[in-house]
Amino acid sequence: MSILLGCQSIAKAFGTGPLFRDLSFGIFEGDRAGLVGPNGSGKSTLLSILAGVEEPDEGTVSRRRGLALAHVPQHPVFPDDATIESVVESALDGLDVDHETRHARVRIAIGRATFTDPTAAARTLSGGWRKRLAISCALAREPELLLLDEPTNHLDLEGIVWLERLLREESFAWLVVSHDRAFLSAVSNRVL
Repeated sequence: MSILLGCQSIAKAFGTGPLFRDLSFGIFEGDRAGLVGPNGSGKSTLLSILAGVEEPDEGTVSRRRGLALAHVPQHPVFPDDATIESVVESALDGLDVDHETRHARVRIAIGRATFTDPTAAARTLSGGWRKRLAISCALAREPELLLLDEPTNHLDLEGIVWLERLLREESFAWLVVSHDRAFLSAVSNRVL
């Protein structure tokens, strides 16, 4: 197995106290890793650093060249006037994807999340369906590594079962932050 992403002695602090320091680990092809820790310990910040949204205060994060990475934040935000379809399509911005492939990826991702009306306004979705929409955006990008921050928050039982099945069927690696131990037991092969 080759490494997708590696951290060497990374640290991050807010104010006077460190969230974490001297943190080193790797994510490899085929990894299904869970990340656990107490509230406020920096799990969401760590995922943002791994995704390249934030920088560590110290240390380095190395990503395999050309790594296709997708990040689903804990609290996804969508434009007020966006439809389900336009949100998923905008997730492909910046990727070198032709029109036909782009259209196919959007349709497949929407279908896999079981949305019935792609023209529905994203602002009308419940918290659980907003999370499904964020996951659809990530799936449309066809990641090699998916970073999920508390993906079961707001999902009902049907949504959790959908997500478990989806993750078990996929070939890409993922790192998921969750307090849901039953979910982590069902989908992960190691826990950090």
